[in-house]
Amino acid sequence: MRGPGLFRLMFWRALLLVAVCLGILVTLSFHFQARFLYGDWQRDLQDEARWQASRWPVDQDPAAVVQAWRAAHGRVRLTVLAADGSVAADSRPDKPPLDLRLIGAGHQDLEVLVGAAPLPGGDTLVLSRAGQPAIPFHVEFVPVVLAFVGLAALLVWPPVRDLTAAFRRLSTLAARVAGGHFGETLAPPRQRELAGLVKSFNDMSQALRDAETRQRRLLADVSHELRSPLGRLRALGETIARRPEQANPHLAQMDAEIALMDRLIGDILEAARVEEGAAPLERQAVPLADWGRDAFARLSSRIGGAGIGVLASVDADATVHIDAERLFQALGNLVDNAVAATQGRPDACITLSLRADGAGWGVTVADNGRGIPAADLPHVFDRFFRVDRHRGRRTGGAGLGLGIARSLVVAQGGRLTLDSTVDVGTTATMAFPTLS
Repeated sequence: MRGPGLFRLMFWRALLLVAVCLGILVTLSFHFQARFLYGDWQRDLQDEARWQASRWPVDQDPAAVVQAWRAAHGRVRLTVLAADGSVAADSRPDKPPLDLRLIGAGHQDLEVLVGAAPLPGGDTLVLSRAGQPAIPFHVEFVPVVLAFVGLAALLVWPPVRDLTAAFRRLSTLAARVAGGHFGETLAPPRQRELAGLVKSFNDMSQALRDAETRQRRLLADVSHELRSPLGRLRALGETIARRPEQANPHLAQMDAEIALMDRLIGDILEAARVEEGAAPLERQAVPLADWGRDAFARLSSRIGGAGIGVLASVDADATVHIDAERLFQALGNLVDNAVAATQGRPDACITLSLRADGAGWGVTVADNGRGIPAADLPHVFDRFFRVDRHRGRRTGGAGLGLGIARSLVVAQGGRLTLDSTVDVGTTATMAFPTLS
């Protein structure tokens, strides 16, 4: 069962709140009016007591006078006190006895007003009025109250209407996004709090669109990248079927294609895991110099095996908390790119360096290879992007290494930058701003 609409609920609750506040204000105004008028009421009752005492019939029985008073003045109580303080006559004997402490100067009590005056013969006439005197509610207040409530309704209506309209638009958009229309957004409303909510929703919608775009692009890229080796495998299989006696050389080619596919699929899965933050890090305290010398030794053999010269230097005396293997993986990807860029170049050389100081530490991989055109530099970290588009996957890789390397470096609090000049070389730097 659906509840009442938001507009109706907010409007009537706001109007009810205004009415309650107005009632409280009216009640308080009556209360303060009574308090401010107390002195006047007290003086009026005291003057009345003196006037009645001045015309008191001394030749009549006080009880008879009191009874006549009760018939004429029902609200005001008349009490005659004898000289010894006892009650000689009382117009309201059915009520509790009058508290004698209320008689005298300095008495202030909104609930009981008392006026006293001496009578001939030593008695005392006391007039008392129990309960706060009622303040009449003037009929003139009614149009004022109605006008105030109407004005409150006019003031409450526009913001409540705008707020509920914004919520309805947001609800409609949420339903569309839930239906798969990612990327749709709303214009921010005027209300600051609601504008923040709409901005967060817009960011979420755009993030969903970007995630969907990445997913579709990944599927398209994977399909494209796997199509070529699968096509070659199919062609080799058909050749073997036609010429079984010549299967051995073709089987070796098939094995190479399968290895290429296995490496490609591994790179794709690794890129997806790193990009989504699913690659766990096992940080531990590592002496930086020892890690650098070991990593450079392992990579130097890889570089030397490709017929490329290598220079390595380590200048670091600190202990850092890192995932050593993940960082070596990132460094290895940078070295693989440097090897691919320098192969076939005269005097090809790759320089590896590790430096640390009080501000931080960093690892640099510099080569004197072909370099990267300035137009391609903003895209080198994109998935499946290759600077040399004419090179095959066997020699040029899948275009995933730099993206994986950057994600691994960023995950450990660093940044990866590339500086390159065509026909001069490329310098890749993994920089970490702190030694902690």
